[in-house]
Amino acid sequence: MQGMKNDKQNNQNKDAGEKLKEALAAPVQLDDAEQKVLNTPEKDPEGANDKNREFLEDVLGKIEKGEIDLVIPAKLLNKSVYDGLSVKLQGETDLSAVSMLARLRDIKNLHDMDALDSFQMENLVEQVRLTKERLEKDTGDVFKI
Repeated sequence: MQGMKNDKQNNQNKDAGEKLKEALAAPVQLDDAEQKVLNTPEKDPEGANDKNREFLEDVLGKIEKGEIDLVIPAKLLNKSVYDGLSVKLQGETDLSAVSMLARLRDIKNLHDMDALDSFQMENLVEQVRLTKERLEKDTGDVFKI
């Protein structure tokens, strides 16, 4: 009796799993307006805090002036400070610069989407700012931002 119950339950689970697979595999067609709404980052009603807002303005200004190139990690570094670092700290700085540039590209993309006051922007700006501050405790003012 118990074996029959287990078999029935297993079959029901398989049927539900198959139905879920079919539903997930079916393409959903969205028009451009629906897609735009789904791609729009949610706004933060409080906006950015002062530290992050100031940091964002500095970063965007340096990007617009060409002081920072979003694809060349070396352009993010203060060369004179970087050259004075140990090989170990230079390696850590190199890895961090690559990661920070990826986040800076994300920030620039959100800026271009006019999403300055979004939760995503606030999170990215704070992430980059705190990473920079943490790294510069060991390296000095190694980043241009």
